[in-house]
Amino acid sequence: MSRVLFVMLHPGFVRYYDEALQAMAAEGHDVHVAFEVSRTKLGEDVTARRLAASGPRVTCGPTPERTGSVRDFLVRGDRDATRSGGRGASPWSREGRADAWESLGTTVRLLLDYLRFFDPAFAHAHALRARAEKRVPRVYRRAVRLVARGGAAARSACAAVLGAIEAIIPPNLAIDAFIRDRRPDLLLVTPLVELGSQQVDYVKCARRLGVRSTLCVASWDNLTSKGLIRVIPDHVIVWNEAQKREAVSLHRVPEDRVLITGAQPFDRWFDAQPSRSREEWCGTIGLDPGRPFVLYVGSSVFIAPDEVPFAERWRSALREAPDRTVRAAGVLFRPHPANARQWRALDPDLPDTAVWPPVGTDPNAPDFRRDYVDSLYHCAAVVGVNTSAQLEAAIMRRPVLTVRAGEFAHAQSGTLHFGHLVDPASGFVQVAETLDEHVEQLGNILGGRLDVRDANDRFIGSFIRPFGADVAAVPKFVAAVDQLVHLPALRPRPDPWWVGVSKPAAAVLAQAARLLAEDRPLWVYLLRPLVTGAVWVCAAADGLASVGRSARRSLKPLRRGAWRLWYDARQSLRKRKRRAHKALGRAARAAGSAARRVVNKGWSA
Repeated sequence: MSRVLFVMLHPGFVRYYDEALQAMAAEGHDVHVAFEVSRTKLGEDVTARRLAASGPRVTCGPTPERTGSVRDFLVRGDRDATRSGGRGASPWSREGRADAWESLGTTVRLLLDYLRFFDPAFAHAHALRARAEKRVPRVYRRAVRLVARGGAAARSACAAVLGAIEAIIPPNLAIDAFIRDRRPDLLLVTPLVELGSQQVDYVKCARRLGVRSTLCVASWDNLTSKGLIRVIPDHVIVWNEAQKREAVSLHRVPEDRVLITGAQPFDRWFDAQPSRSREEWCGTIGLDPGRPFVLYVGSSVFIAPDEVPFAERWRSALREAPDRTVRAAGVLFRPHPANARQWRALDPDLPDTAVWPPVGTDPNAPDFRRDYVDSLYHCAAVVGVNTSAQLEAAIMRRPVLTVRAGEFAHAQSGTLHFGHLVDPASGFVQVAETLDEHVEQLGNILGGRLDVRDANDRFIGSFIRPFGADVAAVPKFVAAVDQLVHLPALRPRPDPWWVGVSKPAAAVLAQAARLLAEDRPLWVYLLRPLVTGAVWVCAAADGLASVGRSARRSLKPLRRGAWRLWYDARQSLRKRKRRAHKALGRAARAAGSAARRVVNKGWSA
């Protein structure tokens, strides 16, 4: 019995591995799935609960709590999350130092991800570069662009410096304790390549503790449209040779660390069967069962943020086609589950047109996948911009087509994974440069003049099931995990000596990164010392004034008492003076009276 710890970004990744996790449990592995983010955007929490209820050997739970700044970054996934930087904690407190290291780690990883998109392989990936740039604080962007203009040597040198800084960043103590407590025989992580992903910390902690780590590539675009594998794990599990080449050439993973298992998320499609007849299904969605229909599969928000206008133009092109079969074909639109809201704008009164499932349908509903299978099985062809639904259509042996459109250039020629679909040697999608060409291709398919089954089979044999169309990928994945679990145990791998020597200087850099993560204009940081000094001077002056005011307030009773004492003494002296004057007057008057009596007696004598 072995223990496997599988760290996923959020429960949405369970759908890529649910069958594999259950198969691993059946083989005797105790699997704990830990989620960094408890996302509920598409009901992923329901998926997690279903997984936890599948058997006692599979458990689910959250990963340990990180600092606030990084937790917000994982949830929001935007540059604003790096701005908090733990500002509520003192820079010199334990929490402040931890926040500073986390902020530095996030910054370094975002810079590496941004830098990679200046490689010649991504020359046309303007949207991918722009998406990575948005995550990077503005103060760094110009520097990265300047380095990129220096050519491959400058990019390599910059990446090496950033990699060295990454090595210096200490492990997250909560993650270290989490792995120690779980004591796994194998650590699996996915996707690891999200922009600025903090899953790097799990790989680093596993290396320090002597735990074997493995990246499981979740989807067909993860190695080309996301970030870098910044810290290379002990192994990488991919689907096929194409992904292996991407891991080696784009991420510098040693070739002997890459394992190929096939695309385990698609195993369920090889046995998929419709639940209703064509007549029943067409009656459900409101299309004529006597005519073929074309299924249009929607794409994600990044691929097609404004897809409905193109879909309407595409449908109009079909209705104006010279080929009668194309002109009369029904149209079924299937919105992408995460990009369905925009389809409310589609005209609901279009004839021979349906949208299914209805916008707002729960993707975790029991009939959601059943309806999808029926849609693929009964359609005559599938059309889409760039989506994994096209791969599922190929497995269902359906013709798949696409049109190169200007509004989707960023998602077609601007992405590397689109090449897997349309490559003349290994692809299966019939690509057209214009809608007229596309309509002609669709007419040839609906009229039986173009057979694409060989292209579908070729793609399945190279990309989905490289060991043979009859060899499922889930057992291969489980066998790979079992192989890794039973490899000789690894020794803990401490940091090189230079990491400890460099850590004090890096700590200062971490505090600077914590400050710069606020993402303010550069002049703010230049003027901030002057403003801070002025504030301190004003504060000191105000403090002195406050002391003076306090002193005056404290002396006021004394001053009032002294004045009262002086006043009382003065009044007393005045009273005494008046009494003395009165006494002297009385004495003078008495003496005068006595003198007058004496004189009067003398005269009388």
